[in-house]
Amino acid sequence: MKKKVLNEFYEWTESILFALIMVIVILTFIIRGTRVDGDSMLPTLEDSQFLTISHLYTELRHGDIVVVFAKDIDGTNSNGRNVIKRVIGLPGDTVRIDTAAGLVYRNGEALPVEFRDGLVYENNYTISDTTRTRFDIPEGVDWLVPENHVFVMGDNRNYSKDSRSGDVGMIDMNYVIGRVIFRVTPFSELGRVV
Repeated sequence: MKKKVLNEFYEWTESILFALIMVIVILTFIIRGTRVDGDSMLPTLEDSQFLTISHLYTELRHGDIVVVFAKDIDGTNSNGRNVIKRVIGLPGDTVRIDTAAGLVYRNGEALPVEFRDGLVYENNYTISDTTRTRFDIPEGVDWLVPENHVFVMGDNRNYSKDSRSGDVGMIDMNYVIGRVIFRVTPFSELGRVV
């Protein structure tokens, strides 16, 4: 009887330890959680929403929402922090901002802007307004995205510190923490993030 109880205890312990190890592996190497901090991704993401991100992706695509480490986002040579932005330019792309027209150009072509249902869509993604702020990027200049870098912008175009700012600049791919895949909170908006 004692042997049977002891064997059962070992089997339960082994199962629980295996499950814990799998959870740790998944949360360390595959997915992890993050919280939205600020309004730079309005209207797509709101402050304090909880998201899951994946470290496993073969390559980034235009329009992906990513968590990146911005080394000097506050302009104070601080330790930097993780921020959430949308990929606008990939390595080899050129990006230009036309604030008079409110347009973003990629490789010489304007990202299509559409107004419907009281919302602004750029390249089929909801943004807060047309792009009227260029921060540190000179007007009418094509910026080449270097190899192993991405150009990112927040969806709250005129109030987002992103690749247009010298404090953030182009993001080295080594500083891309992961791609946003799922919104967890609020539960009423639970689902895939686009």
